[in-house]
Amino acid sequence: MSLRLRFVTVIFLAVMLLVWAQGPGMAQGLKPRVIVFVHGLHGDRTSWRASNGAYWPQMVQTDPHFAHSDVVVAEYPTPSLHGQYSTSQLAEILWQSLNQQQVWEHREVVIIAHSLGGILSEEMLLNHPADAARVVFVVAYATPHQGSFVANLAKVYDKDPLLSDLRDGNDNTFLMDLEQRWRSTPEVARIHRFCAYESLDTQSGEGIGKVLHAHTRVVSYYSATYGCDADTPPQKINADHIDIIKPASRNAEAYKFFARLYASHPIIDTVESVRDKEVTGLGVECNKRMANPDLQVAVALDGALNEQVLSAEAEYFNTEKIRNAAPPTVVKIDGNGIAHVSYSFEGEGRGWLLGCPTGRASIVVHFKIQSRVPVRE
Repeated sequence: MSLRLRFVTVIFLAVMLLVWAQGPGMAQGLKPRVIVFVHGLHGDRTSWRASNGAYWPQMVQTDPHFAHSDVVVAEYPTPSLHGQYSTSQLAEILWQSLNQQQVWEHREVVIIAHSLGGILSEEMLLNHPADAARVVFVVAYATPHQGSFVANLAKVYDKDPLLSDLRDGNDNTFLMDLEQRWRSTPEVARIHRFCAYESLDTQSGEGIGKVLHAHTRVVSYYSATYGCDADTPPQKINADHIDIIKPASRNAEAYKFFARLYASHPIIDTVESVRDKEVTGLGVECNKRMANPDLQVAVALDGALNEQVLSAEAEYFNTEKIRNAAPPTVVKIDGNGIAHVSYSFEGEGRGWLLGCPTGRASIVVHFKIQSRVPVRE
């Protein structure tokens, strides 16, 4: 990174911290999940405000359906003319900004991205796989995964390096490489990607539509939906490229689409508990020895909760007329919840009054279970 870029980045982050100190999402105690809003090209933190004044991040923050999530509104510099940063540079500025806002200190992260914001988010997560491990899903609204012909035309008037990265065509090696890296990187390939697309043309005089002096579909259906989860149909939003992220109420389709995805991917709490399984009726004859190097004791695991055995311990109980008992030991635990226990003990010797009694013992295995329990909001 050049000295000039480092200087600009430091100044930008300092300003961001001052701005964010008065904004939503920075509660004293962090909630389990954070919802991050990432604006698009030539946007800022006001991009999410509808004409009636409704502000999407604020609506989420006050919605009880998102009670366990903080809200962070990201911002990065993309001036309407003569931008100086490449996609890779902006992705790093975005990461640094989110780091300062404690995003990566949350257990789970969800991203709502508009247009270029979706591309930056993917590049950012690829460059920071440890933080990507916290991301549950990304919802991309009108993100040009295969580029936009509007960027091709805009390059005629503006040499912003972002426009080269966003152009459509088979020679856009940046976007092709981005998708290839995403699919081949395990840390991010597991992240769900959901898509929404614009169904109206953007009119002249609005945002990037000024370039054409006419109406146009900024991001095509195919570009907006490429690479997203196949088992969740892309959502049609009855809006243009600018208004697709300006829901006027919680009943707007853009808002409801995200709310449905959020509800179907609840916050997960990791819970530990102890579950006992008993083996009774272990008998031994007088002066004989009972031993088993591989007593298999199974505990039922709930696959829906992704339960797994963390550890297991065994001990005797209800012992009667035994001696020289070696403490039962858990030798290993199978992934399917079976503990392999080794034990041995002897029956008491012959007594002059009781004859030669039969000895008995039982074994209990204490399984320490970890469960992933959905949190209902």
